[in-house]
Amino acid sequence: MQMNPNISIYKFLIILLVLAGMITVISCETYNQEEYEELVIVEAYAIANDRLPDVRIHTTTPAEDFFDPSETAITGANVQVVLLDESDQSEKVFDYFFSPAGNGIYIAGNRSHRMQANRTYRLDIDFNDRPEVIRAYTTIPDQLTVLNEIADSVVYQSEEQLEIVIPQPQNNAQQQVYVFSIISDEPFAENLTPFYLANFEDENIELDDVLVNSSGLINEGNFDINPDGTITLRFPWIGVAFYGENRIITGLVDRNLSDLVRSQEVQLGGSTLSPGEIPNLIYNIEGGIGIFGSMSTDTVSTRILRP
Repeated sequence: MQMNPNISIYKFLIILLVLAGMITVISCETYNQEEYEELVIVEAYAIANDRLPDVRIHTTTPAEDFFDPSETAITGANVQVVLLDESDQSEKVFDYFFSPAGNGIYIAGNRSHRMQANRTYRLDIDFNDRPEVIRAYTTIPDQLTVLNEIADSVVYQSEEQLEIVIPQPQNNAQQQVYVFSIISDEPFAENLTPFYLANFEDENIELDDVLVNSSGLINEGNFDINPDGTITLRFPWIGVAFYGENRIITGLVDRNLSDLVRSQEVQLGGSTLSPGEIPNLIYNIEGGIGIFGSMSTDTVSTRILRP
């Protein structure tokens, strides 16, 4: 059965994909520098049909220093998000203001606009007391909708693997990249599936580590295009950490998120590197580092039964 999207879950999905790794890595600065140079970190995640995203703005810190968002937040920024027309000209301009919550968060004054699928947005930032001028673009992926009926329950590791059928995106100019995340509604130790239970008992993981499990990026080589033009994605059983009721989020990510996550995986040993070679992360940000990325998602729910 399908359920209505939960926006807070979507934001947590983006944070799961990028934030945990990105802040740690970029606060240690990856550019080739003979001496440390402070840079501006920008962080914003747009979701199709969601409100304008919050924008977080910080400075980097030296690798030996602890990264404290309250200490590195930039307060004197002028922030705008601009919806572009087909000629890449400004169609609508949305102004931001510094959030009373602090910690470098800027919030859009317009709370009614919904991020439009297949449209390009530009992020513009400058400062009252800094020379940097930040600019970044994201094209919101096509709206993702799960088309098939999802069984109320499936047996863990059965031959009937959970399949998600979605329409092929309208914008096929670049390779499509998807991601699954699964969120347990019954995250108790007694509900852990065998692989995760063994790691939990060996104290290799804690329950908090697997409350949300991500498949990582799935490119076109890992899904089937059906005769009717739809796409079938198969949810990997290794992603299921808990028996019981689970919400499965399918996401279509933009190039910015894909580039950042893939380059981060390389830094963390996801490929063969020459000795001493650690390539920079791919940020797609002019004038600073960070991420202005976007995603389209849909959510379904099913119960995972014990074999």
